[in-house]
Amino acid sequence: MLTLTEAIGRGATLVAMEIEKFGLTSDIQELLSVRDHIDALVETEAPADATFPRADLFDRGDAFQLLLEVPGVAQESLEIALEGDELVVAGLRDTAIDGTLVFSERPAGRFQRSVRLPSEVDHEQTTAHLMSGLLTITLPKA
Repeated sequence: MLTLTEAIGRGATLVAMEIEKFGLTSDIQELLSVRDHIDALVETEAPADATFPRADLFDRGDAFQLLLEVPGVAQESLEIALEGDELVVAGLRDTAIDGTLVFSERPAGRFQRSVRLPSEVDHEQTTAHLMSGLLTITLPKA
């Protein structure tokens, strides 16, 4: 009788022989390379911290517009600052509800998100609007 490790080893050997037999080695290597590239992009583009709000930055021609997901964050808990070419949004997500927490996908606590702007903006004309958990910041270009 084979052990599980032996069976997996034999199966892996057979798969490797079939891959080599049909000349699929380069195709598989290319697929693995594409997978690794996608994984690297996801790691650099998507923050690992669940408290880090997701954002989209749009160029609307005469202004940039940042959309930031901040569900459960009160307007008075948000701080917005423009520092040079960087927009900083900080806040506090409080999920205090009576009862025993069974599981959580919406972490509570402080968060901060910084976005480097592609060009100068008019600090005096910048506006922000919070509605249904979506913070919209409009930054007219200078």
